[in-house]
Amino acid sequence: MPNFSARLLAWVLCCFSTLALAQGYEKLYSDYRGSLYQIRLIEKSSNSKAGLGSGFQISADGLLATNYHVVAQAVSDPDKYILEYLSTDGTKGTLELLDIDVVNDLALLRQDKPGKEYLQLATETPKKGETIVSLGNPLDLGMTLIPGTYNGIAGGSFYDRIHFAGSINPGMSGGPAINTRGQVVGINVATAGNQVSFLVPVDKLTTLVKHFQQRNVALDLQEVTYQQLRENQQRIIDSILEADWQRRSLGEAKVVGEIVPAIKCWGNSEENSDNPIKRIDKGCTGQDVIFLSDEFNTGRVEYEFFWLEAKDLLPARFYAEYEHQMSTFYPGNSAGEEDVTNFRCRQNFTSQPRNGNGPLSKPERSKKPLISRTSYCVRRYKNFPDLYDIFFLSLSVDQKNRALVSHFTLSGFTRESADAFAEKFTSEIQWH
Repeated sequence: MPNFSARLLAWVLCCFSTLALAQGYEKLYSDYRGSLYQIRLIEKSSNSKAGLGSGFQISADGLLATNYHVVAQAVSDPDKYILEYLSTDGTKGTLELLDIDVVNDLALLRQDKPGKEYLQLATETPKKGETIVSLGNPLDLGMTLIPGTYNGIAGGSFYDRIHFAGSINPGMSGGPAINTRGQVVGINVATAGNQVSFLVPVDKLTTLVKHFQQRNVALDLQEVTYQQLRENQQRIIDSILEADWQRRSLGEAKVVGEIVPAIKCWGNSEENSDNPIKRIDKGCTGQDVIFLSDEFNTGRVEYEFFWLEAKDLLPARFYAEYEHQMSTFYPGNSAGEEDVTNFRCRQNFTSQPRNGNGPLSKPERSKKPLISRTSYCVRRYKNFPDLYDIFFLSLSVDQKNRALVSHFTLSGFTRESADAFAEKFTSEIQWH
């Protein structure tokens, strides 16, 4: 009987707790729904929706916040698109774009008719494990509330993102995540599925609002974007070059491992009886990129290595295999003809010692040097001077059917930053 009573009490407490949570969520939604809006990208010619997102009012005079990627097409092609909002009570109106932060995927807009309600931006960081609530308009189904858990800043990224244990879905981008006091702690931005989603920390929005309030001149979107991209690439390259690079074994070579926590490496090997060539792969990449348009992203850092080794194989067959490997590489970021020029490449052939740097012992001096062929390609950003995509590819071959293919892509970097990275990158690769 005591056990039954304990179970009954636990059940009653659970029911009351669940009811209290449900009532709390219902109150949060009813209290703050008036601050929420659907952001609509309208194609002028057809007067029809071309894209949807979410947004929220943050001031009495009608300032609205959302993601940059929600409004990006209106930024890149203002003659074709306009921006409108739809409130939860059905009120419609137009939006003026005021300021942007492309690195943190934020945009600040103003309503033509300010709403009566707005949200406060939190000044304190939630505790890890604290319940927060994401609000937005998933799949054009109407405003929705998604409870979840705050898990701090996600590791492994060049860009600060809050790990939110809740299901953010398409259409919720740009909506607020609030604490139980109704204060904005983050902005919906992305999801990895399975209750793993990401928010832009609210302090990034606070900074953008201050930047707008301090600005006394009209906004030049292209110049703002350029300055943000340039400062971001400098921040990334400085963190990479200042890091302690660790070499990792790959076949009989030493290659670059995970330079900074924002770059993750993965490996694989292929060896079977049908293919006389053994291949070992190692690929490393930054986890996030900067969205500029549906066809154009930047801010990527990636590098890859392929070790090829064959036994009892004619040199011509081995040559054909690693030539095939060289032909399969392509830049790690997407860009259209209106965004970038064609690649211009510089090729070079070199002969180098097997162990790379330092003095050679007598046995090492007796070995034949490695023959390397490198290709260093750049394409310029048409709208952003001094920013380039850099595509580097190197093939090193010895005389015993062994080869190492090395590649890196940097997107949206200056030539000076790319040259510094290339010099460091190539100096770290060694053969045993």
